[in-house]
Amino acid sequence: MSYNFVLSAILVLFSFCFIVLLYYSWQNRDTPISISYGLGVLAASFYTFGYAFQLVSTTVEQMLFWIHVQYIGIPFGPFIWIIMILQFTGNQRILTKRNIALLSIGPLSTLVTHFTNEGHQLFYRSMTLDYSQGFPLIFLDRGPLFYLHIGYAYSYYLIGLCLLVHMFLKSNKERKKQVALMMIGSSFVFGFPFIHSIGVIKIPIDISPFGLVFSAVFYLWGIYQFNMLKLSPLAMKKVFESINDAVIIFDIDNTLKSYNKSSNILFEQLPDKKLIGSFASQVLSHFPPLLTFIEQNPEIDKLTTQSMQLGEKFYNVHFSYINGSNNKPVGKMLILHDITESIKYEESLLQQSKQFEYLAHHDILTGIYNRTYFEEEVKRKLAQSGKKDGALMICDLNFFKEINDKYGHLTGDNVLIFTANCWHENLPKPHILARLGGDEFVMFFEQIGSKDKFLKQIEKARDVFRVNLYKQDNIEIEVVPSIGIAFVEEEGTNYEHLYHTCDVRMYEDKRYIKEQTQSYNKFGPVQSIAYEESSNNKN
Repeated sequence: MSYNFVLSAILVLFSFCFIVLLYYSWQNRDTPISISYGLGVLAASFYTFGYAFQLVSTTVEQMLFWIHVQYIGIPFGPFIWIIMILQFTGNQRILTKRNIALLSIGPLSTLVTHFTNEGHQLFYRSMTLDYSQGFPLIFLDRGPLFYLHIGYAYSYYLIGLCLLVHMFLKSNKERKKQVALMMIGSSFVFGFPFIHSIGVIKIPIDISPFGLVFSAVFYLWGIYQFNMLKLSPLAMKKVFESINDAVIIFDIDNTLKSYNKSSNILFEQLPDKKLIGSFASQVLSHFPPLLTFIEQNPEIDKLTTQSMQLGEKFYNVHFSYINGSNNKPVGKMLILHDITESIKYEESLLQQSKQFEYLAHHDILTGIYNRTYFEEEVKRKLAQSGKKDGALMICDLNFFKEINDKYGHLTGDNVLIFTANCWHENLPKPHILARLGGDEFVMFFEQIGSKDKFLKQIEKARDVFRVNLYKQDNIEIEVVPSIGIAFVEEEGTNYEHLYHTCDVRMYEDKRYIKEQTQSYNKFGPVQSIAYEESSNNKN
């Protein structure tokens, strides 16, 4: 059996290998480079499969048919390859519709001129059979359009190779492996056809398909060893740099290996790459909690998260180990997510909650408790077992309507604030003071001790209003409160009953005060009005 059958069998076998690669590319079609790689594999499979059957063909017509099969893929190989390299090196922005259309001119021209060669003889001038190897091989006398095809194909290759070399020089050690693998695989794709085309080495068969075979071996290794189709090296770098969270990577000995741009923003002490290779104790010296976190070496199989304040900001810090191919840790990764705004928002909500709670319990004008809170709190205290001490007191301001009418409601509001402050400062303690509404106030005294002593304290507190006048600009107003008191020991612990008793006694006090108005030695303006109105009514 001639060796052409062996070579044909090898090419058929690798054509099926290309189908496997094509399937793998389809599985990873979410990344653009996988699509272009898959199309390149499809083009290569036409070449290898067609040449496999060309090697075992016996007539010019048979061989020409399989050459046509090969040229379904051959023109598009360089075109697809340059697209893949642009994507691999991160230059996909060049791949606009206009530029892709320009790049496709070459392969489409080759396709047309090849299949119309019989009419112009400019791609192949002639075709003859050669039996020198013991089996028929076709000899093709190439025309100018064939060399035009070679010219555009290798111009694509040179451009792509320059991009790969530039990327190789800028990459780190790990990424250099991927780039080098791509360069070696590409050299097989274009090197073998170049040697065959220029005839440097006299080889009777076309070695180009076998270059694709070697290339397939390298690409298969790269796919399984480096996940080459998952993310190109530059794309990986761009993803790393574009992450909003700060990502810092150390080796297993806590030496800084890499960090992204967000780390520069978060850590001003990381100004440049000179810190790569420094120990964590140097890099994180300004952040002791973070340094302690990474040096504690959490469990290998767990992702550890901790919230901490670093400088003026707050972060959720995630720690995890980076495992190598043997599933053993080779490094450590810190991801810092800025939660400062969330913390501020939570603090704002807490503050608002406190404000709402305050407003729910307090009178907005005077700042003392409101009626709702007062009643709930006093009822709770009265319900305590064995409660026999204590007193409830209600206060109402006399002549308050006249104050509002003469001086305005703003002055009236200030008089209420003044009254609340006076009561709070002078009433026996402890006490609960609240505003019922309008000019009415209510007080509860949980422990009063002696009843007589308590009443003297209340009278003393009320006397303060006679000597301590409300003053505003040139106005002086004496606040004249009426009060009613009920004692728990006498009236019981029912709040409503105590309140009613106070109310009755307060109105008795109010009538008494109005009857005694003329006996006051000193009247504020309001008392004078009230006195004058009373005198006029008598007249």
